[in-house]
Amino acid sequence: MTGPHARGIRLIAVLVRRPIWLLGIAAMVAGFGLQAAALGLGRLAVVEPVLATSLVVALVIAALRRKIWPRPADWVAMALAAGGVALFLVVAAPAGGRSQPPAVAWAPLLGGVMLLGFGAIWRSRRWSPSRSAMTLAAVAGITLGCSDALVKTTVAVASIQHLGVLATFIPYLLVVVGGAGFVLQQHAYRIGDLKAALPAASVLEPVTGTVLGLTLFSERIAMHALASGLLLVLAAASTVAGVGWLGRAPLLAEGDAVRP
Repeated sequence: MTGPHARGIRLIAVLVRRPIWLLGIAAMVAGFGLQAAALGLGRLAVVEPVLATSLVVALVIAALRRKIWPRPADWVAMALAAGGVALFLVVAAPAGGRSQPPAVAWAPLLGGVMLLGFGAIWRSRRWSPSRSAMTLAAVAGITLGCSDALVKTTVAVASIQHLGVLATFIPYLLVVVGGAGFVLQQHAYRIGDLKAALPAASVLEPVTGTVLGLTLFSERIAMHALASGLLLVLAAASTVAGVGWLGRAPLLAEGDAVRP
């Protein structure tokens, strides 16, 4: 099955024969390495919000590649996304935290993600391609947010135990969770319009990672007054609105590179 109905591993087998897809994967691997380094040095509540600006970079690259000037609305969306992230980091001033949450804390989290994933896959078969793509992309974003948390823990353990990290369950769990998120994301992009899938994945990965930083990793943000709380809400709303808007930008939505 190599046509539009390819699913799961078969879909990856189709895509791996496309040079442009392989180039994208190479860029993603390089980005993953930089992200792992950032997570090893910083807090999830700092690194994850910055991921929300990836669509800003993607839009600029798409504009340069096609030699098309972004629309005024696209500039507004970029300003909302980047400005929201900057405002959050300045006002929240993330602090504290730990690099290794208790091992038992992973069980309910990942169990819930698995149930969510299976439920989304089962239900998506009955929905329209657009709705299915948005749902699978949302679950992929949540899964990849969990993967980011596992990356942070893996790097922390490896910095202490070196190759001894291979004797723990963390790196293997990372492979499973990260692989599941990757396949779900590719499948979401494959079955539906990017305008439906891209915003969901782009928003929920950093949101999930940030929430895990504040809960599982005990990181803290500044909430000393009502004003700071309102500014954080404004920052979050601005970022989500900007990313959602960018995900529907023609320059990105027309670049459906995952279709055979």
